Order: sequence, then C-alpha cells, then structure tokens
Amino acid sequence: MGKIDATKILEEALSRSFGLPRYIEIMAGNPNKSEFQRMFNGYYKVRRNEDWQKEYYAIFTEAKKNPENYTFERILRKLHEKTGMIEASFSSKMLATIDPSKPIWDQYVLKNLGLQLKGKDAESKLKNAIDLYSKIEDWYNSYLNSSEGKENIRVFDLMLPDYAAISNIKKIDCLLWAHRV
Repeated sequence: MGKIDATKILEEALSRSFGLPRYIEIMAGNPNKSEFQRMFNGYYKVRRNEDWQKEYYAIFTEAKKNPENYTFERILRKLHEKTGMIEASFSSKMLATIDPSKPIWDQYVLKNLGLQLKGKDAESKLKNAIDLYSKIEDWYNSYLNSSEGKENIRVFDLMLPDYAAISNIKKIDCLLWAHRV
C-alpha cells in the first residue's frame, strides 16, 4: 500500500464537494459544444426544455464571442425576450462563466444576503432583478475588502491551493453555497 497523504485526500474531497474540478472544465469550455452544455446543465442544475436550452446556449455562444457587449441586464433581457421567462439565476451563471469576476445569483446567495425577487409584472420583475444583482455585486465588493472576506480567501487558498487561481468571487460563492441558512 502506498503512502496515505491526508492533506491531499482532504483537499481533493473538499474541492469535489464544491464542484471545483467540473467548474474548471466549464470555465475552459465552449458553450456551442454539447459536452459543455451537458456539464453546465449538470453543474448548475439546468432543468429547462430543449427549446429553452437552444435559446440559452445561442445567447451564451454569442456572449462568449463578444463578452464586452454582455452585461447581466443584457443577458437577462435577451433571455426574457427569447423565452418569456425571467431567469436571473441562469443569466448570472452565464455571465459569471464568461467573466469570472462576476457573482452568481442563486437561492443561497439571496438567502444569505436577505434579498428576494419581487414585482407584479415582467418589467417590474426585470427591473427588480437588475437592482438585486447590483446589490449582490456591491455586497461582494464590500465583503472582499473586509477583514473577514480577506481571511476567508486566505483560508480557502490555504486549504485548496490547487484552486488559488480561481476568482475570489468564486471562492466566496463556494462558501455561501456551503453556508445554507
């Protein structure tokens, strides 16, 4: 039997629990390829029909080619125009895959930050989603500059040195996802 390296075993187990090996693959992938779409769908639990996915990945492919032209609002509105759905979470996941310095919107982030999507009609929901995403971005910026944020980044890098190169936003996203309130 070979040597048992507890540090490496625990680092690998922790990285798998956060889905980091798959995340690295997704970040390097091409949204126009079926393998990427399968991985992305699994990682982010995309459970939409084929027509929705066709529209989503068409927008994704265009956004990846021209990232400077795509913001959260543009993706959100374009996806709404094509599908009729207000997809704040999936819009943010697309954006964060194109630009890893952007945060992800998911139920755990919203709960941890005490935010909730509201609105009586589509336009008010879209405007509220854009406002909430801005608040999420502001929170991340503030948190990453706080002593707690800096300490959590230091600990993350210490415990997961093979993933020190991922964005600090993603590191905190992993912690928020694991800290389910």
